[in-house]
Amino acid sequence: MMKKKPKKGNASVILCILITVIFGFAAFALDIGLVYTEKVKLSNAMDSAALAGALELPSNEVKAKALAQDYLRKNGVDTNNIAIGIAADKKSIQIAGTVNVKHLFAPIIGIQSSNISAGNSAIIGPVKSVKGGIRPFAVQKFNFSYGDLITLKTGAGDGYSGNYGTVALGGTGNNVFRNNALYGYNGTIAVGDYIDTETGDMAGTANEIKNYINSEISSFNNFPRNSIRIWTIPIVNSFMVNGRGQIQVSGFAEFYVEDIYKKSGNIEIRGRFIQYVINAPIDTKLNDTGLYGARLSK
Repeated sequence: MMKKKPKKGNASVILCILITVIFGFAAFALDIGLVYTEKVKLSNAMDSAALAGALELPSNEVKAKALAQDYLRKNGVDTNNIAIGIAADKKSIQIAGTVNVKHLFAPIIGIQSSNISAGNSAIIGPVKSVKGGIRPFAVQKFNFSYGDLITLKTGAGDGYSGNYGTVALGGTGNNVFRNNALYGYNGTIAVGDYIDTETGDMAGTANEIKNYINSEISSFNNFPRNSIRIWTIPIVNSFMVNGRGQIQVSGFAEFYVEDIYKKSGNIEIRGRFIQYVINAPIDTKLNDTGLYGARLSK
């Protein structure tokens, strides 16, 4: 009885089909990984762009959009199909869009590319605490207008029981006050904390503070983001204490220092309150005093 020879042609066809299927699945898996990686990169780029843009809110939405676009481009994102929007209250920025990812292996089985989409937003809100850079001048809560020229610290007779808006942060005395006035208190202060008032007037530091801020050539309409003329100051509920006492912090404000004067043995610091965003935690339930932090809000 004769044995039948195996059909080599059929085996080769089956093997080719199996190789094609296996290669197809491998290509599919590799390109899925590529798409996932690109989606993560796109999402991270949008996070960075949204937070960068939020730094310019609420005062400059045009610059906020431009800065967000710049961050996207620096992270390799094609911005042609990316939309950037600012909320009506100018306190949030939204970024959303789609980019096309070219596949590496899937074109062999006819899949050339995939579109991936992502979107997120960043919001700004009143800061609930500040770490570092806090100046030893406090302002009693009042309705101020941003950009108006005012006197932050008035002379003798305008305070209450010897307290003229100066506060003792991290210690008392002229040396501590001087360092805090020049470079800012490095500790952390939160809304609701109590801080000590500083008795008397620290007029001896006036000229040194004046010379320090005047070492920077800037103006209210054109100053760098790290300007030494930008001061973070506590907002307090009241200065109604006798001598040295404790006052409660109700918020924080940002103040652009125009100039410093020494008159009749007292300091006058003149400048303007501004709306400004710093790196700090926020609480949207707090009163808006012009100093904000930013966070992502997906």
